[in-house]
Amino acid sequence: MTTNASARPLDIVLPLAAESEAAPPAVTTKSGMYAAAERRMRRGKQLVMGGFVITIVGIIGYCLTCFGAGVNQDVGSTLMDSPSLLILPALSLMGLGTLCWLVGSFMYLSGGMDSDPKSPDLYF
Repeated sequence: MTTNASARPLDIVLPLAAESEAAPPAVTTKSGMYAAAERRMRRGKQLVMGGFVITIVGIIGYCLTCFGAGVNQDVGSTLMDSPSLLILPALSLMGLGTLCWLVGSFMYLSGGMDSDPKSPDLYF
């Protein structure tokens, strides 16, 4: 078995990468680019609104858990012994909603930057 000592691992990978780069871009016209930007803005707005709702549900769950622990001493002692029963899921829900809101904001702004500058602003 003979091996080529001068061959590097990148010499094998680079020809494969050059073949895969020949794919045409997904959006080729300005009207297609503007339509994709508007779709991105709509998805971003949906994510922002969904993230808002998810975060509000998480806040309500957190408040109910904490205020419920103060009203009933049995429930309060159970929650303080193991807060992961209800508090950690409520905090996780608030974090998920915030993440959805943040991703949606950036998606909406990205679509706004790529949208048609001559068309009226879209408020969806």
